[in-house]
Amino acid sequence: MPDKPPILITDFQALADLIERISAARRVAMDTESASFHRYRDRVYLIQLSSQEEDAVVDPLALDNLEPLERLLADGSVEKVFHDADYDLRVLNRDYGFSARNIFDTRIAAQLLGEPSVSLAGLLHKYFGVELDKRLQRADWSVRPLPEAMLAYAVTDTKYLLPLRDRLKERLEEAGRWEWAKEEFSRLEGIRWSAEDREGPLYRRVKGSGKLSPIERGVLEALLRWREEAARSADRPPFKIITNEALIEIARRRPRNAEALLRIPRVPKKLASRYRDELLQAVAAGLASPPAEPPDQSTRKRRSPRLDAPAKKRLENLKSLRDRRARELGMDPGLLCSNATLQAIALHNPKREEDLDRIQDLRKWQRSLLGDREIFAALEES
Repeated sequence: MPDKPPILITDFQALADLIERISAARRVAMDTESASFHRYRDRVYLIQLSSQEEDAVVDPLALDNLEPLERLLADGSVEKVFHDADYDLRVLNRDYGFSARNIFDTRIAAQLLGEPSVSLAGLLHKYFGVELDKRLQRADWSVRPLPEAMLAYAVTDTKYLLPLRDRLKERLEEAGRWEWAKEEFSRLEGIRWSAEDREGPLYRRVKGSGKLSPIERGVLEALLRWREEAARSADRPPFKIITNEALIEIARRRPRNAEALLRIPRVPKKLASRYRDELLQAVAAGLASPPAEPPDQSTRKRRSPRLDAPAKKRLENLKSLRDRRARELGMDPGLLCSNATLQAIALHNPKREEDLDRIQDLRKWQRSLLGDREIFAALEES
């Protein structure tokens, strides 16, 4: 692990040279930093890379062309080591269209080993006695220029990943679980950004809106639309304009004037005064709109399929099989096979091995541990 200060990459040639050096080493630790706690638009503000020889921080705001990084990610001969790769891979795909091959995820490795803590801080403490300083965990990575302290902090999440990877791989091989890990890592190669369903009312995304009346939901929708525009204009996260809880309380009370607005207990008086006119206008607009339908009706298409009585029995039997095998292996039952995957099996009720092949989320290693014969027996018991 290098002790030298991290290199800040702000021009194309420096990036190309860095990637050439890393590619020759055949493996690199990677991480990204965003600023969703500080900005309206979530995007990648830093990309950290560590090899055995050096640590580097790539500033994507200073670069118009990240093609060398794209080549590195796509190069199957170079192993990319992440901790909890899912989010990093999604945002790199969202912002730049990048995808990755040959991935090692230390968090997944730790899960497969049954580690009591799979956080990076917990793993580094256990294996190396390293205490991660997380004081800058919610720092604003969009600020420029970046202070030296933030640059040094940024690479703490990558500089220990390569030796951690080696220790975890050794343990996976000893435990006979390396093939499990390889299957999980290969699935990461297919990760792409998938935008959430943003169609329809905003109130569908707010916890507690289902308890409101149709008129109150209409007011809440108008308040949320105002907040969304205010957040976009200020380039701040919506919750930093005003919280969901405050907006729900305003929707319940439906104030018609400033005096009534200022009397609402869960709405800070400072915010009520600052946004008085906007909030009252949004309330009036919501009251003038048609009553809003309940969230459970509008989101029905996203619900899990309903199970009839035989399917519920099949699911119960599958859970019993899964839980028994998990106890024998000393594994978390949800890791051995998730309830969602078991539900898919119960719904499809496969009769042959080729039918089981069609259950997309059922891994080969999970299937081998549960056993095809045992799965079919559990299904037939219903």
